[in-house]
Amino acid sequence: MSDRTTNSIFSSGWGTVLAMAGVAIGLGNIWRFPYMMGRYGGSAFLVIYLVIVLAFGIPALMSEWSLGRRTRRGPWGAFGAAGMPAGRLWSSMILVTVVMAASYYAVVIGWVLQEAMAFLHAAVSARSAVSFAELTAGIPRQLMATGVTVLMGCTIIAFGVRGGIERASRIVIPLFFILFVVLIVRVLTLDGARDGLREFLEPRWENFSFDTALAALGQAVFSLGLGGMFMVRYGSYMSKTDPIPRQAVITAGADTGAALMAGLIVVPAVFAFDLDLSAGPSLMFEVMPEVFARMPAGAWFGVVFFLSVFMVAMLSLIAAYEVIATTLEESLAWSRRRSLLIIAVVEIALALPAYTVAGYIGTSDLIWGSTMQPLGAALAVIALTWCVGRAGTLEEMRSDSGPVVPVFLFYWIKYMIPAAILFILVFGWVEWLSQR
Repeated sequence: MSDRTTNSIFSSGWGTVLAMAGVAIGLGNIWRFPYMMGRYGGSAFLVIYLVIVLAFGIPALMSEWSLGRRTRRGPWGAFGAAGMPAGRLWSSMILVTVVMAASYYAVVIGWVLQEAMAFLHAAVSARSAVSFAELTAGIPRQLMATGVTVLMGCTIIAFGVRGGIERASRIVIPLFFILFVVLIVRVLTLDGARDGLREFLEPRWENFSFDTALAALGQAVFSLGLGGMFMVRYGSYMSKTDPIPRQAVITAGADTGAALMAGLIVVPAVFAFDLDLSAGPSLMFEVMPEVFARMPAGAWFGVVFFLSVFMVAMLSLIAAYEVIATTLEESLAWSRRRSLLIIAVVEIALALPAYTVAGYIGTSDLIWGSTMQPLGAALAVIALTWCVGRAGTLEEMRSDSGPVVPVFLFYWIKYMIPAAILFILVFGWVEWLSQR
């Protein structure tokens, strides 16, 4: 029986692309990319970003998929199956990283859900939406939003690869792009939006520096969902007939397209109302609600925006839960139901410090998101290229009927990808420490 006929394999190439795009497209596309384009030179940053995605992002994506498909394992078994020394140690480290990162990510997604519900209430009642500070003032309200988010994620993956992950991706990704097109059309009709569009698209090469390239490299790793072993796990669900290079290009294109669409909404809207584009992480929760508050019929557009963001963010979260659940099943022989119950309880408990400790999410993201996930991406590349070897790597990257993958790509992945990730880690920490 072909692997394509089993429920542990994505049903088609289209289903695979949508599932992978669901992992990649997330909160980083919505607030981080527009902010970084505004800070690092408009479309000059975009040009550098596209070059880096082609040179580093796509090859790293191919590597994680290849490792997963070759071993048919998630992070717990992939390193050992590839022949990597101390594989269980690295697997445990990645598991802790995913558990911690998913806990605060669920809190942020819960905030998005709260914003969507607040705008829905405002639209129905014809009142002003409450502020973000009011939404997050009480622990019980935040805990409820996080709980709904966690339980929704666990429920989706309870239906399996095809019935849960793939089906959700088939619904959410097309709907997300449709809703964002609606928002782009509305925003570009605002007075003053053209100035924001010009600011977004005009290249400012005078802003180019080494920091620009480094920021683009970090954004590529962050945006494509690399390093948390999500792509390794999903790669294990790929059919042998799936052409990995082509799927990687399509996934990266969808991810970049989503980020550009977010920029076409956020930047012109912020400029139209003379707000602060450099707000950074607070851009989505403080600046964008003010945009919708000033826009005619803005409450309804606020619902569309935050609901769209919530849906795609959930797809990234379920990838994290799938990694955790399958690790528990493989390492402890737990059932899927027991694994999901433990995940729900632990993730909600780990979310509690985010409500009470100032700066907890920022510090946690620096450790788990900005440091450990890139390290996980490097480990996946090392396991594939150094342990599986050249012949096995090139064979896995090629589909049953696809073209031969050039040998130079293997050496590029083997040496340049880990080196690039090392740069991200070293200079990222140097910059952070210099600001203390």
